[in-house]
Parts: sequence; C-alpha cells; structure tokens
Amino acid sequence: MTETEHDSGEQSSTTRTFMVVTIAAALVAWDIGFDLGAFETVSYRRVFTVFVVSTVVLLTTFVRNDETLATSPFSRVILGLPLAYLFADMTFLTVSQSVVDALNLAIIATFPWTLYVIARLVDRDYFSLPRREQIIAVVAVLLIGLAGLYVGNGHDRFLSCDDFARSGDFVPDDCTP
Repeated sequence: MTETEHDSGEQSSTTRTFMVVTIAAALVAWDIGFDLGAFETVSYRRVFTVFVVSTVVLLTTFVRNDETLATSPFSRVILGLPLAYLFADMTFLTVSQSVVDALNLAIIATFPWTLYVIARLVDRDYFSLPRREQIIAVVAVLLIGLAGLYVGNGHDRFLSCDDFARSGDFVPDDCTP
C-alpha cells in the first residue's frame, strides 16, 4: 500500500468514525429536543430508551473487566439513576407530576454520560480523532438538539395536526388544524 492509499484509508476511517458517532447522538438529541418543544415533556419511549441503554451499560461494568469501561463509583451512580428512578416509581404509590417530570429530565440529563461510555466501548476510534473534531461533533449534536427543540416548539409552522395523528403520535394541546 502506498503512503497515499494509507492516508486515504485513514481519512476514510476517520470520516466514518466522525459521522457514525455524530449521527447516532444527533438522532437522540433531535428526538428529545422535539419532544420538549412540542409536548413540554420527554416521551416515555425516550425515557425507557435511556433506561434500557443505561441499565445494560451499568450491568456490563459489573460483568466485564474491560479497561475502556467507566467503572468508577461516580459512573455507576450516573448509569444507575434511571434504574433507581424506575424502582422508586414502582414502589411509591403517589408522586406528583412535577416530580415525575423533574426525574424524567434528570434521567435524560444523564444520557450524555451513557453515550460517552458507549462510545468508549463501541467506537474507540472516536477518542483518537483530533480534539477539534471531537468538539465539533459535540457542538453539532447540541445544535441539532436545539433545532429539534425549536421545531418542536414551533411545530405548527412545520407540521399539521394530521401529521401527528397519522404517525400515531400524540397531538399537542396547542395544535391548530
């Protein structure tokens, strides 16, 4: 392999790593932002997604002895918050909606840490990207999340009530036909 071919393959791998990590995280950020904007809450589906992913990663920190895992007590507490929330929700009969909403947002707030741990496991190449590209990926994800919030908040400019209904989604209270 010539030096040019090697550089081209390395560039292609770097581009692929940047794209895969950024797209995967941005899809989650968009969904959460849109839900917050359109419904002023995060969908139970998103909360359960965070719960499942966090719980699997938490269990993996106990089962696997892998140096790439974040196995510190801090990391395990963050990863365990969704599990603790679900357990608490199942055992306490009365919880106000504002407490539930606050806990849902706390769970969503822990998701970046979970994504970080997953990125370390799944695509170690991301952390070998130049620092500038890592920062650009994070900023892109944040901006896409904010765009989702903006579009969700102004859903009437982008979607009709029928769009929500046909997709089987909840129609926002402030939806106008």
